[in-house]
Amino acid sequence: MDRKEFIKNEINQDPMDPFNHYLLAIEYQKEGALKESFDLFEEIITQFPDYVATYYTYANALLASDAEDKAEQIIRKGIEEAEKKGAAKALKELKQLLELNF
Repeated sequence: MDRKEFIKNEINQDPMDPFNHYLLAIEYQKEGALKESFDLFEEIITQFPDYVATYYTYANALLASDAEDKAEQIIRKGIEEAEKKGAAKALKELKQLLELNF
């Protein structure tokens, strides 16, 4: 079983664990399947908005794909969620990403 299939199996076993969805989105991104990756990142943000790691990773992928407007939107939403959750490290990283790119 390859890594992607393993992660899909993990999602089937525990669909409410955002980490596995996040890993799958990254696997798609590594393969260059950006539509699948971006669609999955969007699902994670919708289903698990407080899973703050998603915002930084997704925003970076969007920036690499020249989707600056969407990236800025995702960063700002991530900052809001990180503030709500009290995730200081994620908040700092998202603010730095915003400052460096906008």
